[in-house]
Amino acid sequence: MNRRWRAVALAACCCVGNAGVGAAPAVTWDAKFYNPKPADDDVILPLPCGGAMTFRRVNVESTGPLSDKRVDLGTSEDLLGYTENTLAQHIAGSFTAPEPETRYFLIGKYEVSQLQYKAVTEKDCPKPSMKLRLPQNAVGWFDAVSFTNQWSRWLLANAADALPQEQGEPGFVRLPTEVEWEFVARGGGAVSIADFRERTFPMPEGIEQYVWFAGTRSANGKPQLTGLLAPNPLGVHDILGNLDEIVWDAFRLNHLDRLHGQVGGFVVRGGNYFTADQDIRSSQREEVPHFDSKGPRQSKTTGFRVAVSAPVIVSPARLQEIQGAWSALGNERPAAGGAAPSSGLTEAANEDPVQELAVLSKAATDKNMKARLQRLGSVMRATLDARNRQRDSAARASLRMGGVICQQVGEDGKLVADLRRRYEHFCTAATEGERMFSVEECDKRKQFLDVAEARFMNNVGVYADSIIEVARNYDQAVLTDQNRLLSAELAKSEGGKRLGRFVEVYNAQAAKYLGDWLVKRDTWSEGCRTAFEAR
Repeated sequence: MNRRWRAVALAACCCVGNAGVGAAPAVTWDAKFYNPKPADDDVILPLPCGGAMTFRRVNVESTGPLSDKRVDLGTSEDLLGYTENTLAQHIAGSFTAPEPETRYFLIGKYEVSQLQYKAVTEKDCPKPSMKLRLPQNAVGWFDAVSFTNQWSRWLLANAADALPQEQGEPGFVRLPTEVEWEFVARGGGAVSIADFRERTFPMPEGIEQYVWFAGTRSANGKPQLTGLLAPNPLGVHDILGNLDEIVWDAFRLNHLDRLHGQVGGFVVRGGNYFTADQDIRSSQREEVPHFDSKGPRQSKTTGFRVAVSAPVIVSPARLQEIQGAWSALGNERPAAGGAAPSSGLTEAANEDPVQELAVLSKAATDKNMKARLQRLGSVMRATLDARNRQRDSAARASLRMGGVICQQVGEDGKLVADLRRRYEHFCTAATEGERMFSVEECDKRKQFLDVAEARFMNNVGVYADSIIEVARNYDQAVLTDQNRLLSAELAKSEGGKRLGRFVEVYNAQAAKYLGDWLVKRDTWSEGCRTAFEAR
């Protein structure tokens, strides 16, 4: 029976009482063939032939249609600099998440298996088997793109309601970009900033528990079934090792702080079952020619996983949001209600240089001068926007560090208070006969208390200096915005929630200092100790 009609027949017999226009075909495969390591927040999308594929949601903070997150990708190893040098990149999600200030895209939880590949690309439906759970290899870029095209068209025709939507526009399947792939490979927002920049995501149980690499203690020279090993912090399996994974982007060399202009073949990421364990890294990228002497290039060590995203301009309303956000880029004081600056010259110049250039360019009658002023305005807006991004990133880092110092001050404050209370209770009684400890023991305790108090006062001084500096460098609006974003980020883990309490104390104290400019070391340290004791 033809694959498409078999899928429809399965849906008809398995969706009684739930069938109808837009109803997704039923999944009839056993979960072990498409999700051997299930998690509560997995996203499942149907495939032809009663199949399915499992995805993970990748969250990216967002405050508006032109908001994106800076991520530093690549490595600082000089020998790999021509292809993997550290570059600042940016990433954003496609779909609005239930959480505030968050958007997301979907990434395949596992590499595309042979069973899934056959279900989409072949005329007859494959019979599910464990052997077909091996990742699909011997594919090139054109094969992978053809798979995403065929599956997207099938989903839109048969299971559009199963796809995530953005303002009514359904998503579609595609290859992940290089930035998306490496962001996920490093652990995304599920790891700390420091862990994100490590060679690989954290592997507390040892690399052999997370990665299929070369050698008898791992892959032993052949690809392995998807999902046998532990996932990375985002819940994604086998993203390093097993098979090289094809991404959307064409290969370009690295030119220090940017990519080189020449475009080459396609890019594969993450290494494979012939890659030595010491060479496994999240930054690993290699160029593969699109063609060889036999035609489109295919390799037994190459496979792929897919992503789900949406178009950018999904509606007239979204376009209007984008236009408004674009107009605001680089403008410190946008006109009230988002209105454009006046096009007529007045005696008083605008305080905002970007708006002043916009007025001058509109008033200019010489075409060459108008074009030059418009170009200068664009450059200035881009420069101011980059400056603002750097400012926001630095402000958020300062808030995080302030929270860390506050936590230490709180811990030291509690320790000092406990030591002082014990010393006074046991060593400062009215007479020697009433003392609980000897003079020698009390002298030792006093020395210990003095050291603890000195360390505590030093940390309080550092903390006070931090509050003063952050108040000098950032206004309240910047601190409020960045505190909101940082709080949302920290709320994603228990450790982050604990730190978040101290960040809130620090931010409140900085706001108070911005209001009255009074240094209150005792009040500030007591606030940190109260937060520590309330854990």
